This record gives sequence, structure tokens and C-alpha cells, in this order.
Amino acid sequence: MLSVNFALRSLPMSIVMTFDGTRVLLSEERWKHIVLRHPELEDKIAKVLAAVANPDEVYVDPTGAVHVLKRLTHEISDYLVVIYRKEDGECYIRTAYYTSSRRKERRYKRFRRLKPS
Repeated sequence: MLSVNFALRSLPMSIVMTFDGTRVLLSEERWKHIVLRHPELEDKIAKVLAAVANPDEVYVDPTGAVHVLKRLTHEISDYLVVIYRKEDGECYIRTAYYTSSRRKERRYKRFRRLKPS
């Protein structure tokens, strides 16, 4: 846990452009949330930002949040999911986690697809 807190002190807010040109921000507070709930992502900030910039699939859930999925090989799971949403005129990453192909198929069949695989 100490390494997480140390890393957070030196982590600036990150900004990434999405596949469609939308600017998305990742704050220290959100990265802390992600790492505390999903410690397997602790050293994967570059992969999280890359998934937003260049996803394999993109969905919009019923609340308007955007789910970007990046297909993985030789990783802990099949996909990296990053969820962002627009708040106060800006888009912010809310969470990120790994998911399996099976779980992805069940969850995303009812969401609106923006970018096919």
C-alpha cells in the first residue's frame, strides 16, 4: 500500500484524446480509486490511457457512460475495460478493470456500440 501512496503523490493529472477526438482526464483521485479496487492495475496506467486512445470496442451504457475495451494477449485477462463519463463539460475516467471474453459478451450485448471490433 505504501508504494501506491508514493506513486500517487508524483502522478500528475493525465489527459488523453479518444479515438473520436474527445479529451478525457484521469485525476489522481480516480487513479487511487482504480488501484485500490483493482491492485492488479497498479503499474498499468500507460495501458489504461492507451485503451482510451485506441480501443478495440466502444459502448455506451444506458446512463451515457462510455466503456472502452482493449483486447489483450498474454495478460491476466482477455480485455481491459475503461469507463469514462462527461461531468461538468469534461470527460473523466471513472474506473478501469480486467474482464473475460465471456463476461464481456454477457454485459455488452445490451449496450449501444459506437466502435466495432
